[in-house]
This record gives sequence, structure tokens and C-alpha cells, in this order.
Amino acid sequence: MTDVKTHYRNCNICEAMCGLEIKYQDQEILSIKGDQKDPFSKGYNCPKATALADFHNDKDRLKTPIRRTDTGWDDISWDEAYTEITEKFKAIQQAHGKNALAIYLGNPNAHSLGNGLFLKPFMKSIGTINRYSSASADQMPHYVAANFMLGAGMLIPVPDIDRTDFMLIIGGNPVVSNGSMMTAPNVIGRMKAIQKRGGKIVVVDPRCTKTAKVADQHLFIRPEKDALLLFAVIHCVFASNKVNLLIIWALLGIGILLASRMVYTTLVTYTGAVPSEFYSVQKRPEYKTYQQTTNIFFPGPSKS
Repeated sequence: MTDVKTHYRNCNICEAMCGLEIKYQDQEILSIKGDQKDPFSKGYNCPKATALADFHNDKDRLKTPIRRTDTGWDDISWDEAYTEITEKFKAIQQAHGKNALAIYLGNPNAHSLGNGLFLKPFMKSIGTINRYSSASADQMPHYVAANFMLGAGMLIPVPDIDRTDFMLIIGGNPVVSNGSMMTAPNVIGRMKAIQKRGGKIVVVDPRCTKTAKVADQHLFIRPEKDALLLFAVIHCVFASNKVNLLIIWALLGIGILLASRMVYTTLVTYTGAVPSEFYSVQKRPEYKTYQQTTNIFFPGPSKS
């Protein structure tokens, strides 16, 4: 039996990339802990990282390709597996067209250099338009919004959570999602740091989520009224003369913002859906102006 050894890795389950300290002896993992010297995660890790040892030691873990037969499952070589998959893919597409196949991409692809280099030509060679991933369920609105606002789906703004003194969270639950899409290990610790330095966290959500429970303020809105709330924000900015028209003209074109205000006014007039609770917040005496603000909008089931 060899001595106990330690190596350091980044957890590859999500993009928080927490640093891990892994102690092992021969092929046995003895412990997985947060790396206290990691400058980014600073020793934090979530239960998913600790559970990696269970995956590694699971008796049902697949270590070789298998083929289903009439009597069960048989181990086969990689060459056999690739050959059979290729033949069946070709047969399916010849019979039903290229789009008869679909591709699903899992989270760990983002942490693999090999997949980053070869996935795109691989998917192009298959030729199907059907492509899905975990992002299909909970991140696609980000890509669509970024494409409209910034010209590319992957240009997603990342909140500066470590420096902001006001954080507005609309429809998100980062305490549960571990700050997904923010690359922020120990997100609850970072949120508490905002409060410790005198900042404020406001959550807008129909539900009392775990994030809402640690926030300074929770504004309930009716489900599916997000657009009205955002129109109300634009209305309040205009109503309180907080608009710098020159900057808006350069960034958006003033017509877009004026049109948004007109839509808000029309909706309020014909539906009576005035988000008065939010509007009243702007008028409260304790309301103050924060120097550095950040807003995040996390729609989707995984953020709940």
C-alpha cells in the first residue's frame, strides 16, 4: 500500500469551478474537500463535489462501452461501439432524413478542451438541426436576450457581485442554483458580503424562495407579470427625471425607451395592472441611491 497522496483539481460539475483538495491512496479516494488556498472559491464546495467520490466508487459505474442483448448487457470494445453507432446513425438518416437524429450536450462539455475543439465539427458532420442541452431548459432566454442586446448569444453580462452595493434579482434563486451563470462559488457568502458592506439585496419573485429569505427585501409580483414590472421601472425612471437622454440615445436609440414607456402606459390604462408596490418603493424616505448596482434576471426551472 502506498502513502496517502493529495492532488488539486477544479470541480467540473458547474461553471463555478470550485477548487478541490482530493486525498487518495492507490485507487481509493479518502476525502474530497474545498481547497482553502484556491483564490477564487476560497475553500468552498457544495455537496455535489463531495459526492464525486460516490460516483467514482459506484459499483454500477460504466468503465467500458456496453451493448444490450437478449440476455442483458455485454461489454464491448471502443472500436466495436463506434462502428455500430456509425452504421446505425447512417441507416437512420438514410431512411428518415438527417433531422431524424438529435444531439444532447451535458454540462461537463464546457470543461473539456477536447470537446471544445471537436464538438462543433462533429455536430456539423451529423447535419441535424435538433440540438439540445441543459441550457435548453433554463438558460436559453439569456442567449436570446444577449443576442438582441449585444449582438451575440454568448456575450452574457456577468454581475459584479463582489463589488456591487445593490443587487436586484428578478425571478432568480442563486442560493439554490449556486450562482449558476455568475461563476460565483459560495454565492450566499458573497451575497452576505454585500449586506455586510452596507449594500442591499432585493428579490422580485412570486414565491418566497431561499434567496428571498436572505434578501433585505422581497417584492411579490403576480406570475407572468415580469414585463409589466420592467415597464414600470422604465416609467419610474422617466417620472423621477433620472434619464440621461444622451447616453440612452447612444446605446439604444431614444425611440425604443419612449416606446416602452408608451406600452407601459397603455397596459396600465386598459388592464389596471399598476405595479403600485414597486412604484411605492421608489417614494419611500429610506430609499437611497447606490453607487454600484448590478441586476440579474434568471428565468427558468433550475433557478427555482
